[in-house]
Amino acid sequence: MPPVFNEYGYEVITPSEGYPIMVYFHETEVSHVAAHWHRGLEIVNYPDCSCVLIYNGIRVDLPADALIVVNSGHIHSLNPNGTRDRGVSLIFPADFLLQYGIDTDRILFHFTAGEENDAELRRMLHSFSSLYANRERDPFYSLRCNSMIFSILHHLMTHYQDRNTGKTAVLRHEKLCQDIILYIARHYPEDLTLERVSRKFRLSEGYICRLFRSHLGYSFKEHLTDVRLQTAVTQILNTNKTLLAIALDCGFPDYRAFVRCFQKAYGVKPKEYRNRPTKFLPRFSE
Repeated sequence: MPPVFNEYGYEVITPSEGYPIMVYFHETEVSHVAAHWHRGLEIVNYPDCSCVLIYNGIRVDLPADALIVVNSGHIHSLNPNGTRDRGVSLIFPADFLLQYGIDTDRILFHFTAGEENDAELRRMLHSFSSLYANRERDPFYSLRCNSMIFSILHHLMTHYQDRNTGKTAVLRHEKLCQDIILYIARHYPEDLTLERVSRKFRLSEGYICRLFRSHLGYSFKEHLTDVRLQTAVTQILNTNKTLLAIALDCGFPDYRAFVRCFQKAYGVKPKEYRNRPTKFLPRFSE
């Protein structure tokens, strides 16, 4: 089960049990991932389905088996298309990487390193997922997984690191966007409004709206709803809480508003989703 949304991907990355880094197997844990950022390096692969990547406000439609490399501090969201959304995310925390002299605040990684190197990276990620899928056959599968994590990192450092230019400092407006996203992740269950956020950061509401459109590709309200819905889906699938309790815990003003937002995003009502989980339909891929 993935960690609570407001602990995922915002500055602090918690290693998964049994691994030195954070590992997500998307088939059982994660589908849609709302916009977020973190310190550290992330690599994602969906072998069997295409996906929509929003990266620093830019939409990229990626084919099946694309390699997704996310640099430290970059705001991003992922939305796999179709029903075969098996995949894996490896997130290398900044502190973990620093142990090996890798400073992701100063290093930029490319999205591709040529056909041969890309094919090798795909092979390693596929093998990693296969080890997990067949874990019941090998009680010591995690030893092989951890060995492969270091092999993948070595491959990334050897072939994907930009050796010509140092990573530029985060611009003020990028840092503001990161801070606001973090604030939303921590306070989404509350009565959070654009006015409250503008007072907190001493910015005009219009500036925050432009900031979100520029770096996330959608509005403040849409992002807040996205965060609340993602958390609600996790609770629907992994708890026995009533749908009303989930709605209120996730910051929706009432059950009617929760159902309206949920049905618009998922195409079904929360009760139907709990009885028969269906695929998330992201608004910007429709």
